[in-house]
Amino acid sequence: MTKSRSDKCEVCGKELVYATHQRDYKDLTCKFCGIEFNTNIYCEKGHFICDICHSKGPIELIEKICEETTIKDPFELADLIMKHPKFKLYGPEHHVLTPAVILTSLRNNNIIKPNGEAISFFDIKEAIRRSSKIPGGWCGFYGSCGAGMGTGVAISIFTGATPSTDKPRSQANEMTSRSLAKIADNLEHCCKRSVKISISETLAFLKEKFNIKLAYDFSKCIFSDFNDKCEKVKCPIF
Repeated sequence: MTKSRSDKCEVCGKELVYATHQRDYKDLTCKFCGIEFNTNIYCEKGHFICDICHSKGPIELIEKICEETTIKDPFELADLIMKHPKFKLYGPEHHVLTPAVILTSLRNNNIIKPNGEAISFFDIKEAIRRSSKIPGGWCGFYGSCGAGMGTGVAISIFTGATPSTDKPRSQANEMTSRSLAKIADNLEHCCKRSVKISISETLAFLKEKFNIKLAYDFSKCIFSDFNDKCEKVKCPIF
């Protein structure tokens, strides 16, 4: 059993183990898809990512994990996905992540939409479809952060808003505006911060407007050490 000198676990940063004897192979569950594999590649702390998840693009990854996960905490789910090697520090995949995570956590908490219907995987895929149209750099070039806009997408789907619905359309726009107001914080832009702020604002909105209360753990940011632009103590999620 050997350790690579350079290959690191993409979950925790510890060194990867490459088992060369059958006795050292392990039955491990992929950190992302939850499927168990017999593997000879894992980190010294037991983390493992299967080849399928390793090779997926960010949006495919979001869809796959959101379809299969049972995680109820939106922050935990967002961190899990953002830790994946296909996810970069910055990029438009964060625009997609935000509404997908929100709707997935609502589904996994058995929250019913205002029309009495359950949240379906179709709803989550529709959120992915809509938010994937928001290009990168939208925050600076168009004055509207894609992660913040993603919260409006989530509320639009949750309420069944269309351009011709009065209150649901207004609620979707209000949701976006509240997220954007918090994201406009005079700090160096950070997609991780925007996602966390957007989720936080959505949870407050759902509690205020629909009396929906989700249990969650707003833990310390796990990405600051990898971001040389991190604002550290100035950042509300640091």
